[in-house]
Amino acid sequence: MLSLSQAASVQASRIREIALLAERFPGTLRLFYGEDTRPTPEPIIEAGRSALAEHKTFYAPNAGYAELREAISARYRQLSGVEIDSADRVVVTASGSVALLLTIQSTIDPGDEAIVISPLWPNVREMVRVRGGTPVEVPLDRDSDGRFRLDFDRLAAAVTPRTKLIALASPSNPSGWTATAEDWRTLGQLCADRDLWLLADTVYDRLVYDGSKAAPCPLASIADHSRLWVAQSFSKAYRMTGWRVGWLVTPPGLWATAAKLQEFVVSHAAGFSQDAARFALEHGEGLISEMVSDYRANRDLAVERLSRLPGVSLASPEGAFYLFPKCDGLRDTFDFCERLVREYGVGVAPGMAFGPGGEGHVRICFAVDRGTLAEALDRFERAWTSRD
Repeated sequence: MLSLSQAASVQASRIREIALLAERFPGTLRLFYGEDTRPTPEPIIEAGRSALAEHKTFYAPNAGYAELREAISARYRQLSGVEIDSADRVVVTASGSVALLLTIQSTIDPGDEAIVISPLWPNVREMVRVRGGTPVEVPLDRDSDGRFRLDFDRLAAAVTPRTKLIALASPSNPSGWTATAEDWRTLGQLCADRDLWLLADTVYDRLVYDGSKAAPCPLASIADHSRLWVAQSFSKAYRMTGWRVGWLVTPPGLWATAAKLQEFVVSHAAGFSQDAARFALEHGEGLISEMVSDYRANRDLAVERLSRLPGVSLASPEGAFYLFPKCDGLRDTFDFCERLVREYGVGVAPGMAFGPGGEGHVRICFAVDRGTLAEALDRFERAWTSRD
């Protein structure tokens, strides 16, 4: 009898399972997905409409339109003082997810290992498995004040002769932990010393709360880019999750490999999405400032509310738009999240979805309007204080 490939055995997203359950319970407050609940800003939508009116509905280059690639290069020049050759290193992708996938396809063969820093967005782990590789999770440590930190000794000890890649997301989904410039330099040196690729997932880099315009950039912190792949997306900073457009900065000279592989995945990002994305890059600074201000207020409200609950502890996240509280005594986060939906009408993501380092936690997306967040926290508090 015919059998399915190894790829068919990857784990389904437990976040999606909670989302599917919520569809059966109308009125559920949806804090499980990683997206702002508001639509894409109207000026960006209008740029997409204009592109459609100009018939940007045909095939586009695998690597994306040259104008968008140059705008991406200009972004790094303006934000981080880094010169990136758009013609040699930038590939526009059909989402940040595809940027991650193209990197893993380019660097991992069956039997290879990829070290992933957890807790992490689960799709990265499963992309490695789809390639026939083995994801090796190295959890972030926690200081006495509950803040996450990267233990480089533990990370180095996890490297084996089969290791080909280290993947790190900063700011982190789900924890909000954000790597410093020194973290990136140390990680870059480790990869150089051990002959490894480095994948930097930076899709939340504009959503930071220390007053900076962006999180520390690996392209600025690491001098040698010959091992460095940087995945990015328009989804988070510009509320464009459904437009499916992102980009990948490859090591010098490897853009053609990534563009070629994209042909056999999705061909290219949609032309009208690319034009809307370019508009967002060129005119979206005010939007980002407004969103960061809103998110900071939401973060502070939620941290204050959750910190009052017995057995719940969390540090205020430095970036992204998630809270990742540790809930003492919570042995099965998926079961708890199912109960939240069924009995209390609030949906959050189970910590176990983000790897072994996530069990005992839940992820709460605070990119919602203030009233929805306050009501969701009320419902969460009732569920937590009434548990057996």
